[in-house]
Amino acid sequence: ETILPYGARAGERQRILENWIGRELLYQEALERKLHEDTRLREQLERTRRDLLVAALLDAEFGRAEVIVDENAILQYYQEHEDDFHREESEIHVRHILLASKREANARRAALQRGSDFAEVARESSEDVDTRDQGGDLGFFAQEGEPVLWQACEDLELNLVSRPIRTEYGYHLLEVLARFEAGTLRPLEQVRPQIVEAIVWQQHHQRMDQLVESLKKTKDWAITSP
Repeated sequence: ETILPYGARAGERQRILENWIGRELLYQEALERKLHEDTRLREQLERTRRDLLVAALLDAEFGRAEVIVDENAILQYYQEHEDDFHREESEIHVRHILLASKREANARRAALQRGSDFAEVARESSEDVDTRDQGGDLGFFAQEGEPVLWQACEDLELNLVSRPIRTEYGYHLLEVLARFEAGTLRPLEQVRPQIVEAIVWQQHHQRMDQLVESLKKTKDWAITSP
């Protein structure tokens, strides 16, 4: 049985139904060929089943448990893992405003040269929905990641707005906020999300290890030689 989303359009409902029918026919064909009786496949299916059950157990045990990451823990992790946060390539920190036409881009550039706030103009005018609410901030990137924008920024002085730069997305007004050479240490704020993720992962494993130790004390278990 398959449940179709409420409110789905007729074409979408038909596509979902056809996909389900296709998967079900393939599944039935696999059963008729007795592929589920293959030893290797049965072992893979059992491993998948075990992994899913373990994941369900951990979610039931810790899913609602709050993980608190304080500033001291973040700073300590940063200091203890500095070698992980050195840049492998040169990077620049850039913000931009994306406009649909060169005329509009020139008008916004003129407003910026008269003293308008870059971040405010980005929020009001930029076509880039992913960055305009952050004042047009593109973050840090290397040449390999954004070769077109890198080339456009290569000779641009810091904190000066570029002339309109055309790409496949439209016309960009670019401003280089900082440049960093390869080998320099990334600031804490740049790597904060990465550190928080690592600390949460550590805490998750600590809780899992504690659960395993608790089960060892309450369950009958043994390792037997083959």
